[in-house]
Amino acid sequence: MRGTIMTTRRLKLRTWRMSDVDDYQRYINTDAVMAYLDGVMSKRDVKREVRWLRQQQAEDGHTFWAVERKRDKRLLGFCGAVRVCESDTPVAGLLEIGWRLRADAWRRGYGKEAAEAVIDWLEWERTGELLVARIHRDNAASQALARKLGLRRARAIEAQLSAAERELLVFRLRL
Repeated sequence: MRGTIMTTRRLKLRTWRMSDVDDYQRYINTDAVMAYLDGVMSKRDVKREVRWLRQQQAEDGHTFWAVERKRDKRLLGFCGAVRVCESDTPVAGLLEIGWRLRADAWRRGYGKEAAEAVIDWLEWERTGELLVARIHRDNAASQALARKLGLRRARAIEAQLSAAERELLVFRLRL
C-alpha cells in the first residue's frame, strides 16, 4: 500500500497506519465529533475501523483516507470515498464520500479542501458514477459543506430509506 494518495496546499491524504489509532482515539473519537454518528467508540472499535479502512484501500484502491496537516504532520481526521456495503439501503453499492475532522480543525476550510481533492480524484477515476453523502439531518455544518461541494439533496432516494435511516439526508453528485 502506498502512503501518500494526494496532497493539497495544506493537507496530505494518505493511507492509514495502525500507529494512527491512538491519535484517532484521542482527537477524533470524541463526543463533539461523534455527536451525529453512533457516539464515541471503544479503542477496540477504533482499531477495527482503521483495519477496515486499510482493507478498503487494499481492495478498492480508495477509502476514507487519513487527513494529515502538512506543516505539523498532525492527524486531522479522514476524508475519502468507500462503496456502501450495507445491502438494506437504497444507496447500496454506490460510492459514498465522507469526512470526519477533529473539533479543533473545524471552520478552517480543511474539510472543503480535502473533499474537493477527493472529488477531483473521483471525477478522474470513477467518471460517470453517482457519488452520495449520507448526513444526519441535524448536522448543519456537514450539510453546508456538501452543498459547497456541489452535492444536491436526493429526495427520491431519501423517500426509500428505511425507518432506521430516517434521520439521514442523502446528497448526490454525478461524477
